[in-house]
Amino acid sequence: MRSILLSGLAALTLTAQVALAAEQPMVEKYEIRIPQQYNIPAPEAAKAQFPDGFPMGVGSGMAFAERLPDGALIFWAVGDRGPNADAPKYAATDGDKPKDAKLFPAPDYVPKFARIKVADGKAEIIEVREIRDASGKPISGRPLDKGAVGSTGEVPLDMNLKVLPFDAEGLDPEGIDVDKKDGSLWLCDEYGPFLINIDPATGNIRKKFAPGQGLPAELAARQPNRGFEGLTVTPGNKVVAAVQSILDNEGDLKASTAPFIRLVELDPATGAVRTLAYPHDVDAYKSSAAAKIGGLDALSDTTFILVEQAKGKDGKMRNVLFLVDIAGATDISGKTAPDGKPLESAADLAALAAMGVIPAKKTRLLDLVDLGWTAEKAEGIALVDDKTLAVASDNDFGLALAVTDPATDEDGKTVTEPGKYVLTGEGRMLFKGKETPTRFGIKPSGEPGYLWILRFDTPLSAM
Repeated sequence: MRSILLSGLAALTLTAQVALAAEQPMVEKYEIRIPQQYNIPAPEAAKAQFPDGFPMGVGSGMAFAERLPDGALIFWAVGDRGPNADAPKYAATDGDKPKDAKLFPAPDYVPKFARIKVADGKAEIIEVREIRDASGKPISGRPLDKGAVGSTGEVPLDMNLKVLPFDAEGLDPEGIDVDKKDGSLWLCDEYGPFLINIDPATGNIRKKFAPGQGLPAELAARQPNRGFEGLTVTPGNKVVAAVQSILDNEGDLKASTAPFIRLVELDPATGAVRTLAYPHDVDAYKSSAAAKIGGLDALSDTTFILVEQAKGKDGKMRNVLFLVDIAGATDISGKTAPDGKPLESAADLAALAAMGVIPAKKTRLLDLVDLGWTAEKAEGIALVDDKTLAVASDNDFGLALAVTDPATDEDGKTVTEPGKYVLTGEGRMLFKGKETPTRFGIKPSGEPGYLWILRFDTPLSAM
């Protein structure tokens, strides 16, 4: 893979844009080079399509580590729970209510964090470390059992669609940053959602915060796999994490008009926690529940850069950067509407204001798509300095869902969405109660991980 740098006419065009609009940065574009030694072995059932294994994915979260004397940039990065794909719902017996399921082709994969070096025209992984529990035992990315704090209710399946064991220590990491006092690392997770402090030398978990266990209990109402998606540590050493989407605390996500997504601030020195309302672009999405935050990083103790990363109601992906200011925002931890309903019951921001809630302020910076961003998900955000920002993509370990012999609906349309099917404990695949030859598997997506360096003329703190 090679670095793709703006040059020639493209550079001249971009220079003209910068002259007209200071917020349009110069861009260095890289594919993240992943040494094959870090590939994840594929199971026998997938070796034909993944002979070299699954490529490492590390773009779920990113943090600036250091600038070397020669100008090279070093970043911390983290990957998520590992190679996985959507699967049909699962019912152990005909009488069971079908449960959501996920396909884990490398079920024993240990979630990892890494260091990326950007120098000499390339971005390359130079070190990878495993995440381990407090005793030093490697964890996995498989979900937690039903009833456990952080359980998504999903059933893990292997490549042959056989049920896998749950993991009581399972994590789905999605953000990373450095503790400003002791140099340890903070991670956030989509399952719990959890905040985790780890030793960067060993990968061992030192402390873990969960809903009702150091974090606001209402966070347990996060949508499955929509827990914490971004994390940053402020200069004053507050840990701030973004829930990916609106909470599912009303029981009807499709009808939800929730005008905000929750940000959580933890002071690790005292355990004090605040929850703040981030006003996402509700009207840009088919529904409020479809909105997603991809990542964030701190400019100061109260200002942040945040990316909204989701498909808009026009069907196109949005990867929009915002400047966010939480100074003056209301702490909504444990707060409800006057009628006792969750604050997410508010019809709009005016209704939220009538409840006495002041949300964070936001200013649109730019849409990465306008700069040529083609990856689906921008999730790693790392501030290098006041004029330099790095952004990384999550490539989902280079795999995509494969569907064979899909069923058709009443209109004759092919149905490829796994959630429309039910897999029984006997191994039968059902579509609307009738057996079908449809099968679900994986294939290479061909999408690498991207890392961009955005260089602004105007300091971000002055925008």
